[in-house]
Amino acid sequence: MISIIRGTTNAFSLTIEDENGEQYTLQDGEKIIFGVKENAENSDYNIVKTLTSANIVDGICTIKLTPTDTAKLSFGRYYFDIGLQTADGDYYMIVPCDEFCVCKAVTAKEATQ
Repeated sequence: MISIIRGTTNAFSLTIEDENGEQYTLQDGEKIIFGVKENAENSDYNIVKTLTSANIVDGICTIKLTPTDTAKLSFGRYYFDIGLQTADGDYYMIVPCDEFCVCKAVTAKEATQ
């Protein structure tokens, strides 16, 4: 499960391993897709982030959510997963569907002067 405060910056890092437990290196034409939906059966994403090999540093994939990614979402439960799409069209689930909670906060960002 991922819990996030609506309208904040968050980053999630992951490494991918192949079937032998070795670190997997993303190849040209491959991409990591992080998706969030209100209902897992919906066709439209509430949030979607796509990473390519250019976004991977030292084998680590970092998915960064900005305040605008969640600012308009209602508080409550959504669903997310992370997949790997290969250059030849195969699709592998890296992180299976799980809960993505958008939470309230008491404090807020103060205006800068």
